[in-house]
Amino acid sequence: MKKLKSFVTILAISLSTVFSANATETEPSKTEELRTEIVSILGNKISIEVQTQSTAEISFIINNENEIVIISVYSDITELNAFIKKKLNYKKVEVRGTNKGKIYKIPLRINTK
Repeated sequence: MKKLKSFVTILAISLSTVFSANATETEPSKTEELRTEIVSILGNKISIEVQTQSTAEISFIINNENEIVIISVYSDITELNAFIKKKLNYKKVEVRGTNKGKIYKIPLRINTK
């Protein structure tokens, strides 16, 4: 009886792990297309002087009108947060096949010259 309980417990944990891994996978090509379009909207030059290489993580959703709605921007530089929000919030994207209402997280790296 004890072996049966152990077996059922191990089986349940294994199945839940498999299902949760499948649920979080997204199609990488759509995410890459979306990231490419976001980078093109931001442009190559930013109006903020950055002394060192900096990173930011952008969390956003795509609404029903195919617009980017910024949820949050995590960065050490507050001016960079405001710049990203100003440039991206409610801008239309042309990537088809994105999930409306799904939270996307995209890392962004800012290089210095």
